[in-house]
Amino acid sequence: MRSFFCTYLLCLMVLVATGQQQVTPKQAIDIVDLSKVILPPLDTLFENAKKSPSVEMYEAKMEVQDNQLTSEQRSWLKYFRVGGSWQYGNIAVNSAFTNEFTPLFYQSSGVTQSSWYGTAGVNVPLDDLFDRGNRVKRQKMERRFTELERAKWLDEQKIRIVNAYLSAKAAMQTLQKKVEEYHIAEANYKMLENEFRLGNATITDLSTAKKLETEAFDILKMNEYKIRNEVLILEILSNTKIISF
Repeated sequence: MRSFFCTYLLCLMVLVATGQQQVTPKQAIDIVDLSKVILPPLDTLFENAKKSPSVEMYEAKMEVQDNQLTSEQRSWLKYFRVGGSWQYGNIAVNSAFTNEFTPLFYQSSGVTQSSWYGTAGVNVPLDDLFDRGNRVKRQKMERRFTELERAKWLDEQKIRIVNAYLSAKAAMQTLQKKVEEYHIAEANYKMLENEFRLGNATITDLSTAKKLETEAFDILKMNEYKIRNEVLILEILSNTKIISF
């Protein structure tokens, strides 16, 4: 019995080693890709997040509000009215004369002249004048509110980045362990399959081993899915390319 147990353990170790070396191409691609993923530092992810379209939207909005504030601060100019005109040209008079004793002749006279005039006026609505300070203040507050909205969005984005970062890290740290557990379950099933053919194992033993292999495979794939999912979320949140899937 002891000899059989030693033989069983030895076969299991050989099958595990063989299973780790003879991974299917698809599994090999998954393991190599995910095991070599290197997440950028959080500071880099935070900095790249500032280049997202949402931040550009807030900055464009603040630029518009800055222009509106400048216009509001210059609104006092509308209280003044200034106008004027200038003219330049020739004024000519043409005439013709004739009678029965005088042949027809023409006469023309003219002069070149220029003229100009200017106007100026002041019209100050008192309600508009006294409310001007409030309008300027409101415009400054709107600009400040947009700035705070951008800062709040960035803080919330940092929290989302940290959550995705830690989830990806945790899944990556357990990936190799899940791969080993799957290979052990796979090797155990193959060995029991051989033992079943030889009549040394029951169908129940084989079914249990297959169930354990399937569960280990599902856990491994779920772990790989979690890594891919969290890394893709991290790429979107931080506007940073991390890996090509």
